[in-house]
Amino acid sequence: MEGEGLPKPFFSLLSQAAEEVRRHAEVRVLTHYDADGISSAGIIANTLLRKGIRFQLTLSKSLEAETLESVGKGAKCLILADMGSSFLTELERLDASVIVLDHHAPTGSSTKVIHVNPHLFGIDGMTSGCAGAVSMMFALAMDERNWDLLPIAFAGIVGDRQHIRGLSGVNKWLLDGGLSRKVLELRPGSLLPEGKLAEELAGGFEPFIIGVSGDLRGAMTMLKEAGLPEDASLVQLNETEKRRLTSLVAVRLLEQGCTTSSMEEQITDRYFFSSWQTTADELAQLLNACGRRDQEGVGVALTLRDAKAMQAAERLRKEYKESMLDAMLAIVSQGVRRKENLQYFISTNPSLSGALAGLTMQFVGDCDRPTIALSMQGEKVRISSRANFRLVEKGVDLSTALREAASAVGGQGGGHAVASGATIAKGKEETFLEKLDEIIGRQRAAKAAV
Repeated sequence: MEGEGLPKPFFSLLSQAAEEVRRHAEVRVLTHYDADGISSAGIIANTLLRKGIRFQLTLSKSLEAETLESVGKGAKCLILADMGSSFLTELERLDASVIVLDHHAPTGSSTKVIHVNPHLFGIDGMTSGCAGAVSMMFALAMDERNWDLLPIAFAGIVGDRQHIRGLSGVNKWLLDGGLSRKVLELRPGSLLPEGKLAEELAGGFEPFIIGVSGDLRGAMTMLKEAGLPEDASLVQLNETEKRRLTSLVAVRLLEQGCTTSSMEEQITDRYFFSSWQTTADELAQLLNACGRRDQEGVGVALTLRDAKAMQAAERLRKEYKESMLDAMLAIVSQGVRRKENLQYFISTNPSLSGALAGLTMQFVGDCDRPTIALSMQGEKVRISSRANFRLVEKGVDLSTALREAASAVGGQGGGHAVASGATIAKGKEETFLEKLDEIIGRQRAAKAAV
């Protein structure tokens, strides 16, 4: 592998991981269940299949002691992707060769586990190297001919929203390599969707436009206001018509509290892959829908180019979109509750909570407050949170904040500064929120004092 642009020790560690895997005839694999986790799983599965290495793959919503014990039992070689960096001590106790391909901030170090994480080399894993990207680097260390797996890696990059401020670090290295090998091409982004505009505006949620998203009649009315026919498609519009409709969408979004920076995130470059005849955005949506609809196996099969899996994923995406729209309409109807330094709502679907928190803050809530979603599950409360990069620049670190607030009520939490999760006992919600509000306020005050 070429080392230009990234630290040489990073490539050395990847080579060490690849060499260790080659020593085994069978490998156990454990990854996260979201788009980035499925992307990682797909890349690893393709890579092992091509080398004739048998494997057993599990995708999980979280890494807990029980999961680790079950997966690690009897394994001679274990690969974890999009998780593992916070469990190095536990992983060291396993009687197996362990490789971690992660991008979450590590809580420690290990001399036994082969721990491949951008953070260890001065690269921010939150913005510059998701698990799919790290898994892609591992695939290339296994065999340079694996560049054709790049579309799957970019689904992880886009799925983890690491593209919205431009690519850097590991992601940029992969972009440059893909462009030079003509594996992908860049296409301009837009606030407008592809296809039939009324149907796509009404059926989509990025951007979420009040009175249009989830409302076909409202979408048709918007087209009429822009002087366009109700059945217009994007490909039919000339540049003047595109600008007129884009301006109307932008005005609507500004009126509902969306910022220009949030809109700019919607018009970043799109990455088109001719081998798949689709963009990374589309592929990320399919993988994400599979994970959120508890059909992770369909997502992995899709990355293996199974035609039936593609059809199933398209159906799951349609169902996922409908669920997201229903949930967002409910949030708009019921409103968001606010504390001094955060805003929150109750989510009835834990699988959607993180995405809903992000959409709420970006399009209908207060973008200057981190957004918290609480989901009740039996005697536990699952918590998802989202910030934005402007809040992170103001000192907000949701990973630290949720870990401290959850710990204060006997729970667990962690993740990224911009997106994190936690689990607490039922009945502790208000105490948790008060503590979290206090911590976020303290973080912002400390940054403002610098």
